Amino acid sequence: MHFLSTITALSLLAFTASALPTIQSRNSLTVDGLTVRVRAANSTSAAVSPTLVPVFSIKTGSLKGANGVAIPADCPPARADFIAKLNTNVAAGSVLGTSITFNTNAAVQDVTTNKNRATAMLVTLQNFTGKKGVGCPAASTPELLSQQKTGVVSATSATA
Repeated sequence: MHFLSTITALSLLAFTASALPTIQSRNSLTVDGLTVRVRAANSTSAAVSPTLVPVFSIKTGSLKGANGVAIPADCPPARADFIAKLNTNVAAGSVLGTSITFNTNAAVQDVTTNKNRATAMLVTLQNFTGKKGVGCPAASTPELLSQQKTGVVSATSATA
């Protein structure tokens, strides 16, 4: 009889363990085959302040970016359009499967945070059309390239 109760206990334990959630990635959890996206407790849904987005020195339609690199006529995008797309991507935490990190607290200005912001903006820019890799090249926004490398925000950042 003891043997049967041991097998029953092991069966119940195996059944219970199979019903436990499994972590698929930092952003998702799977329970019984259903994957759910989760947000970290420290993430924020606050909108990106325009003060965190540098004013682009390259003008749309110029056809030449940093170091004379050829860029499409519609690059860089209009500031309002770019900030709207960035807000969407920051809220999602990713751009077409590429995770991004963007601290929306303008008071936080350390090097790592500013580099992460620049990377998120460049990923948004380079995938601007909603298709992976179809957007504007980084050469169309030298301010973002500089910020990504140094963590220092461009002197041409917006003040409003």
